[in-house]
Amino acid sequence: MATTYHARTDHCNAVSGSRGWIKDLGLLAAGDAGSSKAILRQRIAELCATATARPKSRDVFLYPTGMAGLSNMAEALQKHVQHDRPIVAIFGFLYVDTVKMLQKVYDFETTLYGHASSENLDALEEELSSRRKIHALVCEFPGNPLLISPDLKRLHRLAKQHSFWLVVDDTVGTFVNLALLPHCDMISTSLTKIFSGRCNVMGGSLVLNPHSQFYHSMHAQLSANFLDTYFPPDALVMEANSRDVAVRIRQASENAEVLCDMLRQHPAVTNVYYPKGSPTQPLYDACRRTDGLYGYLFSVTFVTPAKAVAFHDALDVAKGPSLGTDFSLACAYTLLAHYNEREWAAQYGVVEYLVRMSVGLEDLDTLTNKMTVALDAAQSAE
Repeated sequence: MATTYHARTDHCNAVSGSRGWIKDLGLLAAGDAGSSKAILRQRIAELCATATARPKSRDVFLYPTGMAGLSNMAEALQKHVQHDRPIVAIFGFLYVDTVKMLQKVYDFETTLYGHASSENLDALEEELSSRRKIHALVCEFPGNPLLISPDLKRLHRLAKQHSFWLVVDDTVGTFVNLALLPHCDMISTSLTKIFSGRCNVMGGSLVLNPHSQFYHSMHAQLSANFLDTYFPPDALVMEANSRDVAVRIRQASENAEVLCDMLRQHPAVTNVYYPKGSPTQPLYDACRRTDGLYGYLFSVTFVTPAKAVAFHDALDVAKGPSLGTDFSLACAYTLLAHYNEREWAAQYGVVEYLVRMSVGLEDLDTLTNKMTVALDAAQSAE
């Protein structure tokens, strides 16, 4: 087990010393924030790089939020297809705002392949072979909240064969654990989550695969549309927060793996959704870095609703809908994200009494003790 990382507690002063962003908010020179943004672009490029795909800092586009990045992707796609209405395949059960943005804000034609299964992929391939046209496919790797990994290499082959953009959101999987860039055209990341970790700043990025058949078009469209609206103090804080991102991701991933092992052995638990031990683990492993782990996020379901409620209420961690914070965070995911469409979500395995947990950097003994208390409460419930 790696040495325990102790999270910093000065959340409101993430840039330390005399450069503290609260103290110097009105004194920042433009070049300071510019340097931070340049460092961030280079850091992200290096973290995404593989032996066969090495993006430059110019291939990294920074935005104020992850959704702002995806919005810019959508605008670039619209320009790419020119006068046609973009047709987008949504592969898997994506973050609700991603879907709503594509459908409601941009009025793209969308088709949902909500299980991200081999059957879904077979259906997509058959439709493409029958001359159905799509302009892009958007997926998450792995998905949230069920942590299912799509067959990214097969999707990439289809993308190259049928000339559509393959856009992958790796916010849950992370640059550190996964080597995704060779198998897609573009990676979208919410830097707000574990890349920052401190829960005190927002950000997003798009990274282009320099070997993509669409590289020049994507780069031209994103560059033409780009406005640097990333608030300078936010860039300073994000740069400082992310200096130790690889260490934090490794510790959170190690902690999550232990907790999932505990859950899988408990009689009150019906399913643990985590890349390791999942039916789609081979697909995850196919894109995992040599030293990569399985991430910091998992979901769990229980024998009865009462046991799920008892577990959630007894689990002594912060409660809320975000993820990737340095402190552990749990939520009743379906009730928060899909309250008015619970029956629809259940069709894709996202059931009402699912509990999702984003594992933080706490001491492992502390986390296992809290998990034991919560599982005891679940066992005692009817």
